[in-house]
Amino acid sequence: MIAIVLFIGVCSVLAKRISLLHAECQQQQAQLSVLQEQLLANQQELQEVRVGSIGMGDKIKALVTMVKQTATQQEQLANQDPQSRLYQQAAKLVAGGYSVEELMRECDMPKAEAELIYNLHKG
Repeated sequence: MIAIVLFIGVCSVLAKRISLLHAECQQQQAQLSVLQEQLLANQQELQEVRVGSIGMGDKIKALVTMVKQTATQQEQLANQDPQSRLYQQAAKLVAGGYSVEELMRECDMPKAEAELIYNLHKG
């Protein structure tokens, strides 16, 4: 008789433990479901970011090409007119810290012209 009571007691404890494990399993499955939904949302968001960054990369490449073309065109225009080359050199000298007197000497230009270039390009 003691064995039967003991057996019923053990079965009762085991049944309670099984019930707790089952509830815990259901809770973990619910958490897993939430995590799977979050993962899917994150994957979709990542895909949108990828597409956006590819588009931005293409736009940046196009802009870089345009800037290079513009710089080349400016250089070609500057090389066509010898007087403008002199003014570009003078502007670079002003940016480098040259004074009006140094501009007059280096570029062989009158004082009024040197002052004008200096005032236009001083930083």
